[in-house]
Amino acid sequence: MSRIGEWLKKAEDFARGHSKQADQIVDRAEEYAKERTGHKYDEHISKGADTIQQRYGGGQEQQPGEQAEQQQPPTQEERERRMPPEG
Repeated sequence: MSRIGEWLKKAEDFARGHSKQADQIVDRAEEYAKERTGHKYDEHISKGADTIQQRYGGGQEQQPGEQAEQQQPPTQEERERRMPPEG
């Protein structure tokens, strides 16, 4: 794997484990890009940011009035984290 590929893999792994922080970074980058382009490409920039967030499972917070998109069922790891220890 190339060095860039390794960095991208590490970034994706980080984003999956820290989706709230990754969401903040993507949101800031989205706003910056919109401002730098004079809001000419807002729709395209938002679509790209949404695609990035979907890749790592972020961006799940809904805006008022929006319907939830199909959510994936929780993974085994997520279910185990939510369940209290037995015993």
